[in-house]
Amino acid sequence: MNSVLSQRYRNFELIIVDDGSSDDTEKVVRSFNDTRIRYARQTKNKGMLSARNVGFDLSKGKYVALLDDDDELLPEALETAVNEFSALSSEGIGILWFNCVESKSRKLTGKGIDTSGYISYEDDLCQKVYGNFWEVINSDLIDEDARFDERLWGGEIIFWLRLHRRTKVFYVHKVLRINHTECSTVTTAENQLKHIPRIVLTEKVFLENYGNLRRHLCPKKYGQALARLGFWQILNGEKSEGREALVNAFKYAHSLKFYIFFLLSFVFNQNQIISLYLEFSKIKRAFLINH
Repeated sequence: MNSVLSQRYRNFELIIVDDGSSDDTEKVVRSFNDTRIRYARQTKNKGMLSARNVGFDLSKGKYVALLDDDDELLPEALETAVNEFSALSSEGIGILWFNCVESKSRKLTGKGIDTSGYISYEDDLCQKVYGNFWEVINSDLIDEDARFDERLWGGEIIFWLRLHRRTKVFYVHKVLRINHTECSTVTTAENQLKHIPRIVLTEKVFLENYGNLRRHLCPKKYGQALARLGFWQILNGEKSEGREALVNAFKYAHSLKFYIFFLLSFVFNQNQIISLYLEFSKIKRAFLINH
């Protein structure tokens, strides 16, 4: 909140969506005496995608940007975004991408592009440009069809690709956001395991909407998406469907991890496979910390 309120550009609204938290979020928000802050609380936790849709519904500005609670904006962020939209106003651009850095390593989180320029829908779909960017959207794009699908878990790429199909996207090679998320592979894995059916649905929805074009343009990426579906289906107890997805995935992308997982699915039951996944996550986290 401080990073937004300290912006050089002053004409903004800061919408805080409290997704049914059990801490003192509301107390902290109310401690700021600034009329630009708008606070909305959901009575129960509905997830990040729901909270973002609430923010869209409440927003009144010409442009909309998302900021998670573990990120901060650099002081020039909003000013830069507004100026860049103004400079490119004749180009019909609906979304600007800016880069971010990790707070500790100071490494760029957005990959695959190092100069300002247009990002094609095909490069976005095939993840030739990938990672963590800060997106600023022309609010004219936010309508009843521009919503995060609240049935899903993650899968934000589905929303962004839907918007990208409707507008031009331009990348500005400037860092405007700092990400403070600490790597915790185990915590992420444990959280994912609480939502396996929704993750399976997310992978299915992605493939239903973008699978055919991805298979045509970038078959390896298609295979990777298919392998993820098979992986989560097996964790969800859908062994036959998951194995079938993995076998089809291997036609497009080879992965030792998924080959091993495929074989293990014949040896272990669902609970044992989930335990193995958690153990693997712990080993991976230890490796990342040591390196």
